[in-house]
Amino acid sequence: MTKSDWMDLTVLERKKYNCLSEVLGLSQQLGEAMDRNDDVSVRMLVAMRQDPLLQLQELKRAVDTKRESLSQEDRDRLSALNQGAPPQEGEETAYQGQAGSVRRLLERVLELDERLNRRLAGGNSFYAQKK
Repeated sequence: MTKSDWMDLTVLERKKYNCLSEVLGLSQQLGEAMDRNDDVSVRMLVAMRQDPLLQLQELKRAVDTKRESLSQEDRDRLSALNQGAPPQEGEETAYQGQAGSVRRLLERVLELDERLNRRLAGGNSFYAQKK
């Protein structure tokens, strides 16, 4: 894979991180508004979360498009790195570090989202339906 390919993928991961950071911040504010029983703020914050979530969908499509443009060998290497294989060069190290940060932040966002969703929706929660 070229340095440019690694740079493109790393930049996309950074953008995902920024969107997830925004979602996390809004989710934390949402929890605080729920604690205060501030229905107006709850509705506003739920709506505000929509934009970064839509941006994340766009970024996922961009990553998928980039991945599809790679050779099978490069896709395999990318998958190996995403599963924890040791990086072989500087660009791989940068990508793997950024992708790891995104994964950890995503786990935090999902954990908080599940708690908030269960509080808001109770038995009708998306997460209650999954189990």
